[in-house]
Amino acid sequence: MDIREISNVIRNSVTAIDVANALGLEVDRHGRCSCPFHHGQDKNMKLYDGNRGYYCFVCHKSGDCISLVTGVVPECSYTDAMWWVNDQFGLGLRPAKEKPSIFQRDRASQIRKRKDQNAVRDTG
Repeated sequence: MDIREISNVIRNSVTAIDVANALGLEVDRHGRCSCPFHHGQDKNMKLYDGNRGYYCFVCHKSGDCISLVTGVVPECSYTDAMWWVNDQFGLGLRPAKEKPSIFQRDRASQIRKRKDQNAVRDTG
């Protein structure tokens, strides 16, 4: 799975309400909480069911369950937030291995050639 696919799986598996609760935000039974972005006292942020995310009716911030983490946790990148949600909710998602760089492929090719040359010398 690439990062985009993992992000989609997370957004479809975890709600903004689940993430808000994990972050310690007090969410009422109607899915509302105080907005952590503008530090409002009133419950003017709506957290929606499913993968619909959140919206603040005062500062107009909106997003998904992952971007909620980036807004609440200082200096947290979207990718870091994605892995936090993955780990916090035990989704067990991992990225596919990266393709080897051209340098790594060339180096592996050189090593194979040397092994082949040494094998020919040893048998000849």
